[in-house]
Amino acid sequence: MIVIMLSPEQKQRFFEGLRLPMSPAEVLEAFGHLLTKFKQQEILNYSEIWYLGLQSPKINGSKSSPQNNGYDDSEMYYLQVPHDHFAYRFEVLEVLGLGTYVQVLKCWDHKEEEFVAVKLLRNKECFYSFRKKEIEILEAPQKDKMNIDNVVHMKDHFCIREHFCITFELLGITLEEKNRANKSLSTSEVRKYATSLLKCLSLLKKEKIIHSDLKPRNIVLSNENPDSLKVIDFGTSHYEEEAIANSYIQSLPYRAPEVILGHVCSVAIDVWSLGCIIFELCTGQKLFQGNGKEEQLSFMIEALGMPPQEFLALAPYKNIFFDSKGMLIHKQNSEKKIALSRRKNLASRMRTKEPHLLDFIKHCLEYDSSLRNTMRPEQKDDTRRGHAASLDLVA
Repeated sequence: MIVIMLSPEQKQRFFEGLRLPMSPAEVLEAFGHLLTKFKQQEILNYSEIWYLGLQSPKINGSKSSPQNNGYDDSEMYYLQVPHDHFAYRFEVLEVLGLGTYVQVLKCWDHKEEEFVAVKLLRNKECFYSFRKKEIEILEAPQKDKMNIDNVVHMKDHFCIREHFCITFELLGITLEEKNRANKSLSTSEVRKYATSLLKCLSLLKKEKIIHSDLKPRNIVLSNENPDSLKVIDFGTSHYEEEAIANSYIQSLPYRAPEVILGHVCSVAIDVWSLGCIIFELCTGQKLFQGNGKEEQLSFMIEALGMPPQEFLALAPYKNIFFDSKGMLIHKQNSEKKIALSRRKNLASRMRTKEPHLLDFIKHCLEYDSSLRNTMRPEQKDDTRRGHAASLDLVA
């Protein structure tokens, strides 16, 4: 194989005869007549210009325009234009996702010459508190220098047009999309993904980070290697020492019982989510999918039995869900909404006969979080401290 080494002069890139990156002064002299008055002022805030998107349609931004100078919609999401520039460096290609707090764009980074995912926070002051915390959280997993702990890697972060942005490596489809296409995965695939998720949760446990929204949509497969996955979206994550009782973290189908009942949370809530995810990958169905917290608890009880009395006795919200005799209170029509097909215990709903996998899921779904899998593979099973998440459970 012949390797051709390029000199620094040969590696230089040009646009319309101008060397990249261009300075704002060079852009204004050569292309100022093609820029809006708003951009003629805005571009002065950038020291390097890598891309202009001159052939794309433009939003005629103006300081007199409503909704962030005309660059946001009514919900304060950024109005992306295909092939327009983003921060005078990235070329917008398509929307990858839209969430309560953010939108994610697929872009081409003209500086690094690679595809990236750009996460934009909605332009609302009430969301700004997520900004600093997410960056702090994302910097801890960057210790995964060998890229073996399956946590998404942050590339950069910056602000543009009142939106806080984070750039990430571009990955492939989500585990939710893969599972939906296949209805359910083979046992060998489930083992493979479970092992990868254990590595991620082991790192987060070591750093005392609670992901707080672990679900198939936030687990993304690699484009290069479909056997490789990474956990994304740390927007609602926090350190364990900062945890408070918050019944609105975690998506409902993956929400741990201590979250619903108002206990202070720990990294163990992600272990509960892991159990729900592994079940879903095995069966193609969500394990618990209530229309509200009441039904969610009722599904848990049908599959796992009643929570221990000690667990309920210390639950701040127990009187909302349980009567004085410790029986679950249903809303008037709640029982009618429970499909008969769901009224089965965990074992009968699993489609695998492999006892290790079922045992692994059961140990993720202990009501008492201290008895759940501990994400410490070297520790032997000990019910006083929780079950070690040995890879033998899924191997």
